[in-house]
Amino acid sequence: MIGLTQDQIDQFNTEGMLCIPEFLSSDQTAHMLQASRRLLDDFDISTHPKTQFKTGDNDHIGDQYFFDSSDKVSYFFDVDAFDSNGTLQMPKQKAINKIGHGLHMHEKLFHDITFDARVKAVAKNLGFGDPRVLQSMLIFKNPVSSQVDERDNAVPPHTDGTFLFTKPQLAVGFWYALEDCTEENGCLKYNPGTHKTVPITKRFVKIDGGNKGCNFIDVEHSDTEIPEDRKEDYKLVECKAGSLILIHNSVLHKSEKNRSGKSRYAYAFHIIDGVEGYDDLNWLQVPPSGGTNFLKLYEE
Repeated sequence: MIGLTQDQIDQFNTEGMLCIPEFLSSDQTAHMLQASRRLLDDFDISTHPKTQFKTGDNDHIGDQYFFDSSDKVSYFFDVDAFDSNGTLQMPKQKAINKIGHGLHMHEKLFHDITFDARVKAVAKNLGFGDPRVLQSMLIFKNPVSSQVDERDNAVPPHTDGTFLFTKPQLAVGFWYALEDCTEENGCLKYNPGTHKTVPITKRFVKIDGGNKGCNFIDVEHSDTEIPEDRKEDYKLVECKAGSLILIHNSVLHKSEKNRSGKSRYAYAFHIIDGVEGYDDLNWLQVPPSGGTNFLKLYEE
């Protein structure tokens, strides 16, 4: 069986997140890790803008390089990569926060992993009739060098639906651990069941067609009582390299800073079901000028 068991489907539907150990073979995982390091090594910093990727709600990026990355292989720096003079403060391999958002379009290995028969089987198990691949990215959570806040690479509680808004909220993230994920190096944490109990109250949209960047706007919802988001309710998702974590678009999840001496690399992509519920306010458009020409999962 290459898809999900009924127990796995039930757990995902109940909790909003599911970890599947050994989804990738050891060879696949090693090749993806090698490809990730190659992309970092081959990156020519002199030819790219110094665009930083920020995870706080009030300072998310939204420049033209960010918008144009939807169908390209683009590089985004950590917030502390440069000093006040714009000089890189660390080796470039440790300065990149993520690479995105069109790896599945341009890198054969990541394309093949994304459109693997097992991924298609999982999508069918979850009820997708016409899944489209929205975006793909490599996420690099490098170690913080000391206990002081030298590198703030924690990701606060959020829902993916805030940034990839659909009606209804049925998108799913496929998150692959390329290295072992532990509490110490910032593994994922999630609040089970919040995809059913906590509404999405804000969404990240283009302002004036992107001419004024992006910002958060309120989303109307009918919920009068929203449960408190308590840190003690979060579950750790510690897992081995090669694991696949499925993430519902509306489940609250986060990760802490990497306090270990080891990196935590991951590859992730998101799928939606058709394009009818995906509007032009979303920052991610293919082509970047506007459109929903997302690759069809079942036809690749």
